[in-house]
Amino acid sequence: MARDGRSGVLTAMLGILAAVLLAGVGVAVTLIVMSGDDEPAAAPPVTETVVESVAPPPPPPVETEPAYVPPAPTGSAVVQGGPCFESEVRSFGTSADGQSLVCIYAGGDGYAWVRHAANSGEVHNIGDPCSSPEDQVAVDPSGRAIMCGGSVWTAGP
Repeated sequence: MARDGRSGVLTAMLGILAAVLLAGVGVAVTLIVMSGDDEPAAAPPVTETVVESVAPPPPPPVETEPAYVPPAPTGSAVVQGGPCFESEVRSFGTSADGQSLVCIYAGGDGYAWVRHAANSGEVHNIGDPCSSPEDQVAVDPSGRAIMCGGSVWTAGP
């Protein structure tokens, strides 16, 4: 029976050891489970697609044609005794019937187209000497009419 006594003690010890091991495993599992992160599990990565929207360019401005504005006259009608512009003074012109006329300042009446003596076509400077019996009408270096006023070339009467 001594053997039975030993074997009973041995069985009891093995039972206690098994109980301790089982308790240890239970504690270890509890610790592992409890020692995990207190944060919730991370969500799987999300792929975001960014679409950049570019507004189309604005339409070009609508061009409207300006109202017709007649151009400022650049020259007068060349008619003997007819009016001419200040900008035409000492300019030569030819009338519709072929007469060579020159625009002059006519005093209080403004500017007018008048007949002139024969144009020599020579070029002289105002103030240069001339001879009135021979020289009558010529042009200055700018192409404007000048006349012999006695003994020197002048811009007009």
